[in-house]
Parts: sequence; C-alpha cells; structure tokens
Amino acid sequence: MAQNHMGVCDAIRRIAPVGKLAAMSAPHLPKVAGIDPEVPVSTHTPAPLTEVPGPPGAFIQDRLAGWVSDLTTLHELTERLAATSTLDSALDELLQAGAALIGARRGLLVLEPANGAGPRATRGLGLSHAELGHMETVPRAATDLGRVLDGLPDTADGIAAPDLLGMQDLDPRHREVATRLGYAASYTLPLASEAAGRLGAALWLYDEPAEPAQKQRHLAGLYARYATEHLARLIELE
Repeated sequence: MAQNHMGVCDAIRRIAPVGKLAAMSAPHLPKVAGIDPEVPVSTHTPAPLTEVPGPPGAFIQDRLAGWVSDLTTLHELTERLAATSTLDSALDELLQAGAALIGARRGLLVLEPANGAGPRATRGLGLSHAELGHMETVPRAATDLGRVLDGLPDTADGIAAPDLLGMQDLDPRHREVATRLGYAASYTLPLASEAAGRLGAALWLYDEPAEPAQKQRHLAGLYARYATEHLARLIELE
C-alpha cells in the first residue's frame, strides 16, 4: 500500500513541477460581490484637502453687502440734496452727486421745463464759463443733451457715448469742441418723473473713453428721478 502511495506522488511530481504544486495546494478565497481577492489593497493615504470651498451662501452675502452699500450711498446723497433750499444749490448738488455715482469729473446741467413754465438755467461742474460757451456752439440736434431735452424716443433711460471721438458720424463742431476741452465720452440723463414731467437734462463728461456700469446707471437713474421731484418743489417756491 505504501509503495502505491509513493508511486502516485512520483507521478504527480513528473507531471507538475514543485513550484506549481504549491500554487495548486494554496487555498482560494471565495468571490464576494464587490471584492476581487486578486486586486491588492492600496495602503496609500490620500492627501488632506488644503483648500476648503466656501459655503454656498458666501456669494449671496457678498451681493447683499454690495446692495446695502449702494443703497446707503444713495440715501446719503438724497439726504444732502433734500437739505438744499434754493434752486441753485440743488442744481450744484445734483451735478456733483451724479458725477460721484457714475465716476465722472465734469458735467453740465440744463434746466428747461418741457411745459415752458418755470425758470431756465445752465450749470457746469468743472467747466469754466468760456468752456460752457464753447459747448453751446455745438448744434443742439447733434448732441445727446439736446436729444434728451427734446424728449426724443429712446432717451428716457439715458444715453451713453463711450467713445465720442471714435464715432464716424460725430458732428464736426462737436468733435472740435470735445478735442479742445479734452473730453472723450459722455453720459446723459433726463431730469424727469411722472409727477413733475420733464424739467431738463444732465450731462457728465469723461476724460477718457468710458461708460458707467449697469449698476451705476441704475443708481444714477433713481437719484435723477428723486432730484426731479425735489427741483419741482423748489421751482414752485421760486
């Protein structure tokens, strides 16, 4: 019996090498769903996150903070305007506040009620009397200020001219005056409201090609409507 057992072992050794015998005799792990016993387990530890994204509400908080700041500025400017008690001081304050809101340095305001009643006036900011005289030599119909004063279509929300000297159809006299006075862009707003009607228009000038951002236009428009109501009250007192 022992001889038969030895013979079987010799036969197995002749068929398979010793190394393969060890492999054949190694136990096999059962296959389980989701686990592959032949895939080695990684011992690498993932690097910790160095940048943690901000909470989703951070962007909204920034926007709200910006709106609060804008409304605070608008409130302060309207309070300053409300404190004026004469028409001249109100016109000066309006020009200065508008320039601050849209980032301009110079401006021109024309008080010209559409109904023909009330006083008429022209005020400048950062412009001498001589410079105002030069601007008055430009044909009214060739300027955004004139179009707004005449109440032409598409002027109710203001007119931006971001690059005056780059306009091919710019009136020659307007080009000459702009070059002489050193302004390259403008933004014009009507002074009008439903209750008061159209009282005039304001024009602000930029030294370089530029235009106010949408947020600046919105704030300037709100301020201009409030200013129109205040001017109407002062005109009644004149």
